[in-house]
Amino acid sequence: MELSRIERTMERRRRSCGFDRNDLRRGMDRWQWFIGLMLLLAGTVVASVAAVHIGGAVYDSGVRTERHEAAVFHATDATVVKVHEASRTRGVTVSWVAPDGSRRTGGYETWRGASVGDHVRVWVGSAGVREDPPRPHARTIGDAVAYAVGTVAVTAAVFFGAYQLLRRRFDEVRYRLWDAAWADFDRHRIGP
Repeated sequence: MELSRIERTMERRRRSCGFDRNDLRRGMDRWQWFIGLMLLLAGTVVASVAAVHIGGAVYDSGVRTERHEAAVFHATDATVVKVHEASRTRGVTVSWVAPDGSRRTGGYETWRGASVGDHVRVWVGSAGVREDPPRPHARTIGDAVAYAVGTVAVTAAVFFGAYQLLRRRFDEVRYRLWDAAWADFDRHRIGP
């Protein structure tokens, strides 16, 4: 029965990973395969637990920040009354009418262009004035996912690095064994 190209590729991959009963495999090859499989399983468990823990912590922190900023800041229309250039940003002083009818002023730093007399939308609260709206929920989700993916990547890199060190050590021993076997083979006289 003829195997398809995909089946041949899968069979070759299976054998290269050590999933066969090859009598020529040494005990060292089987140990390397077993330890590599254990590192893979351990890395999967550690990465999953760490990603859920860190992603959850970042998500909870983001939700708390969302609620705090939504409670503290409210949007208002303001007029730019003064602009001064800073090193990389621009300091903007704005004036607005508070809900109680009093006129208020405050300032914030921005990289956007602003001129005296411009009407801008700002968020005002007990912490001051800012041009950015309160934290959106999409940012919280994005941050949690990014931290979870980063955690998985870092954990995978650590376990992959451990496997590479293990493989290097096994290769050194394997090469020594090969050299000893060849030296033993050279000592035998072949022929009459």
